[in-house]
Amino acid sequence: MADLVILAAPGMGAVDEGFAEPLFQALKNSLGDDWSRIHADTILCQGHLQPNLERVFEAMQKRDMDYLRARKFMLYGLAEGSAQLSDIHHRGGNYDKTQQAIYQTFERAAKATSDNAPVILLSHSIGCCILSNYLWDAQRATINHGIWRDGGPKGVHKGSAKDLFLRGKTLAHWYTLGASNPLWTAGMARDQIQAVTSDTRGYNFRWKNFYHPDDLFGWPLKPLSPSYNQAVYRDFETRPLAEWSAASWGPQLVSHDGYWQSELVQKNLIEDVAELLKKSTARRPSPLHRATAIA
Repeated sequence: MADLVILAAPGMGAVDEGFAEPLFQALKNSLGDDWSRIHADTILCQGHLQPNLERVFEAMQKRDMDYLRARKFMLYGLAEGSAQLSDIHHRGGNYDKTQQAIYQTFERAAKATSDNAPVILLSHSIGCCILSNYLWDAQRATINHGIWRDGGPKGVHKGSAKDLFLRGKTLAHWYTLGASNPLWTAGMARDQIQAVTSDTRGYNFRWKNFYHPDDLFGWPLKPLSPSYNQAVYRDFETRPLAEWSAASWGPQLVSHDGYWQSELVQKNLIEDVAELLKKSTARRPSPLHRATAIA
């Protein structure tokens, strides 16, 4: 049984199931045998949209266009964002399907560990907004959309240890990588821009946000609103803007895909994972205690 859960959600664009492998591999190399104590999985929350996106892109290529790679990136990213909100109140719509994919990933994790095991979430780009929606809905006592309407999916008793786990209440750390949240909230009044809570409603996790200063889609989050300033532990620049080699590139799309290989992200994650595993070992009863309990 795993002592720790790590779940990773992809960002904009066509999803390769191995998108988080650079970060997972860095953990494997650092942890050695302790890697076996971790249940690591990916949340393919936009997989149901891929056939539609590919069909549209293929159709568009029948006309002459430049910058196809950038166009594909923009098409996938913006279409994924609009699809989330276009049918938010429709049962079985894209919003529900996305949340169901997240919920099912949490369910797999629940089978691999205990209901009180700590969880680390890693989300990239639009995946940050998608997981924010999931946590926001899960944190509400009542909600009229998404999978948490009517008290949540059937078969799980509301308020049970499993229900709390599936709602993310054992979340210990949330890493947002190249978060695009400001792109979807900037038109709102400042007091209406609300973040998920990281320290109330039964939640207690540390939210670390990482952004590249040249990444047009990745933003700091603490300045977004008082709510975000309180919820986010810290904004990390993955590369100083003052660094000449970084500043000389100017605005770019390439930097948006580099977070899974970022040394800063890997360093923070390795430290946080090691600390959680150490705490888990301290909580684990000794063989003598277990034998006594069984007797």
